[in-house]
Amino acid sequence: MSDIRFRVRGPGWVETVTATPDWTIQKLLDHLREKQGAEPAALKYGWPLKTIDLGDLSASIEPLGLKGEAITFVPKESAPEPAGQGALASSGPAFQPKKVEADSTVIEWPEKDGYLALRVMPDDNSCMFTAFGGVIQREDPAPSLRREVADYILAHPDKYSQVVLEMDPQRYARTLQDPDRWGGAIELSILSDIYDIEICSVDVKTQRIDRYGESKATRCLLLYSGIHYDRIAFTMELSLPVEFDEVRWDTGNDVVLTMAQRLAKQLKDQHYFTDTTDFVLKCDVPGCGWIGAGMADAGKHMKETGHSALTEMKIT
Repeated sequence: MSDIRFRVRGPGWVETVTATPDWTIQKLLDHLREKQGAEPAALKYGWPLKTIDLGDLSASIEPLGLKGEAITFVPKESAPEPAGQGALASSGPAFQPKKVEADSTVIEWPEKDGYLALRVMPDDNSCMFTAFGGVIQREDPAPSLRREVADYILAHPDKYSQVVLEMDPQRYARTLQDPDRWGGAIELSILSDIYDIEICSVDVKTQRIDRYGESKATRCLLLYSGIHYDRIAFTMELSLPVEFDEVRWDTGNDVVLTMAQRLAKQLKDQHYFTDTTDFVLKCDVPGCGWIGAGMADAGKHMKETGHSALTEMKIT
């Protein structure tokens, strides 16, 4: 009897659940009540978003096809999220991907008889690692990818010196293991070398494409929205699970880059980005009190102090 592993995301928490095919809806609710101390108003999953029928508590979860899925736990005290948003984990700093309408997250690709789609990652400060982890089809990829990048840095001291990292390499490798530490250009470049793949980061605000590992034979696409990374994938049908996504392309295929830029432009029109030049941040580490503006200030503060518990200040 094969286990069924899936994630459940609620307000401020994310849990990986390991169930068996004989679990019922009642068993799932009992598990969530025991682990999270809350009852859901609804459980939503899949793409397009579907709602699990909580009316038949004796029904088995096996026909739902939850393996590898991410389920949104909609609390009773909150209104359900708009269709198509998925759950955005809110652990760690309060940087969340902007919300967009469901039909803004895909574009039709008639020549391939399918769609280029945005796969939204949890906003748990490991979004870049999680987005890339889906390319290499690794479950819960962030911890292992963080370790691999850290080992690579220490194994290449000439390339990744204190001058390049703006931090002692040993300290950089150590702080990278912190699940609240963001990944960026350095980590993307290293992952490109480790996995021999070109990583293209498509910027929502400018539609610019930054390439890491241009000499590689295959490429993958990530979407960068200022403080967050998501994955870009091709799917034949929007109802198919993400396991069926096409996430690798030959680097001679530039059509996919054009399509990705079109998707980014569509998302920009929905303001699915954070302008990192003028937003105000504060450090939540007790006793710190630091306040700065933009990612440049944030990056400097994190490198100087190792603090990563930063949140955006709402200015009215």
